[in-house]
Amino acid sequence: MVMGMKLPDKPPLRENVVITSQEELKEAISEVLKNGSGGFLKIFGKTSKGKHYLTVLFDRSKVLAAESLLVDENRSVVGEEAVNALQEMLHNPMVLDAYVLNDIEIKLSIADNLEVYSKTPKIPVGELFGERGWKPEEEKTKPQAVSVEKPSVKRSERVVSGEKQPLKKEEEKIVIKLSGGTLPEEAFKHYAEELLKEAERVGVNISRIEFEGRISGGVLYLNVTLKGSTSQNVDISTKKMLHAVSKYAPVLLREADIKPILKDVRIQLGEKEIRPREIKESENRKVDNVTPDGRIKLSALEEVWPYLRNCCRLAIDEIESEGIKITRGYFEVLGRREMELRVSLAVISDKPEEEVRKVINDVVSRHFKEIGRTLGKYTLIKDINIELTRPVMETERPMVTSEKAAAILSKKALLEKEVEELLKQAGIDELAPFTEEKKKEAQELVVKSRVQPAVEELKNRLNTELKTMPRVIFRWLKLNHEIVGTSVYVDLEVSLRRENVEGLFGTFSGASEEEIKRDVENMIKRIIREVSKEHGISLVLRKLRVIVR
Repeated sequence: MVMGMKLPDKPPLRENVVITSQEELKEAISEVLKNGSGGFLKIFGKTSKGKHYLTVLFDRSKVLAAESLLVDENRSVVGEEAVNALQEMLHNPMVLDAYVLNDIEIKLSIADNLEVYSKTPKIPVGELFGERGWKPEEEKTKPQAVSVEKPSVKRSERVVSGEKQPLKKEEEKIVIKLSGGTLPEEAFKHYAEELLKEAERVGVNISRIEFEGRISGGVLYLNVTLKGSTSQNVDISTKKMLHAVSKYAPVLLREADIKPILKDVRIQLGEKEIRPREIKESENRKVDNVTPDGRIKLSALEEVWPYLRNCCRLAIDEIESEGIKITRGYFEVLGRREMELRVSLAVISDKPEEEVRKVINDVVSRHFKEIGRTLGKYTLIKDINIELTRPVMETERPMVTSEKAAAILSKKALLEKEVEELLKQAGIDELAPFTEEKKKEAQELVVKSRVQPAVEELKNRLNTELKTMPRVIFRWLKLNHEIVGTSVYVDLEVSLRRENVEGLFGTFSGASEEEIKRDVENMIKRIIREVSKEHGISLVLRKLRVIVR
């Protein structure tokens, strides 16, 4: 059985050792730490759920990663569930392999198992067997790295405390207050240096940085306060520094090997103090339909959304009056004082591509500038993305019969009926299946002549509209169809990648996987209905698989 965790290939310090008590496990861990900076254990044992094959990675102070294969169910459990399984296994005999790692091997192991590492609570090693204060013998004799919450500390002692400590310049100060544990001063110093570099780049002068944190369960819960001044726009500078606090927080993970969680951030530039929550509440965005049929959406700040919706409607009506049909569109307006417009449109037109693009650019730009003047805001057209699809030629569409042709066809049907009756009267029943088969073949021939153009148009329309979907990047589309009687059954497979969006606290995905799949399914069903109606055939969605990565 192969575990999911990737660990160095090296001989074990102890192999196939039977552990029958917590004391024996402590001895094994102590022996590992006497020979290195950490290690990992491979343990085979039992819990109430069944047999476990468990791997635990640890350093001198805490558990770093834990994963277990539940043999009876052939599934893997990670993190807290794996740690709980180990604690339950301590009550039964276990078979143990113990391995020693140096500092470099520990870091490489963390890098190779980041997913398991992120899901595992960083509890002290002693808590594996329910003893919070336990440390290996060698650890007890080592001097402590730092001491926190002392009223005053000498400048020569490189410790984290509540004392103000100078950074690069005398006027730039850092204050660190911690509880629940100790961390190296260098980690906070490097974090502060990154913030100061970013502040200098965006025109902010930082006079004071305050870190106030609490260490619990291997996690640092951190409050950050920045004080200073700026010659730039205060709101914009504040947002940039809020983003920087989040962006450079992983420095603490790299330098101090502890996961930071930002609980509260305050930025005070001059008299005004702003927190992320206040910015978020003041920038509530609304995403909704511009048209009743849902083919066009608008994303903008809630306070100006109604005005921008009317602007979009006017632009859409004018574009479509020029013989350009919009099948799907997304308008996104960013910013508060300065409005930035991004547009994605899927259109159908028989006009030359240059003319289509010129019409859309001119109309959108003119209407957006007009609404900017009305609202008293500066406007910028950032991007107008257009996907053009040609309409299906009339020769490819099902022929519409004239009244004369309809009359001839009705007479043909009556004649066929009379022939069938005469055949029955003559006792020639064996020809009846033949005539029915001919009818069926004729119907299938009519359906087939319509299917290929319809399927081609369906594929083109789907490719175009999937490219314009917001917050995702279209990768590929597979389409198969099967003719059954007078219906065409369609099987679809769509692959999309979620687009990461820059947010206040780093990158995030703009939509959940469920929302994306629901939007794709609704869009596909709508296009199938439209193509079915245009081509006069029954297209039925039989299978749909949407892959979101």
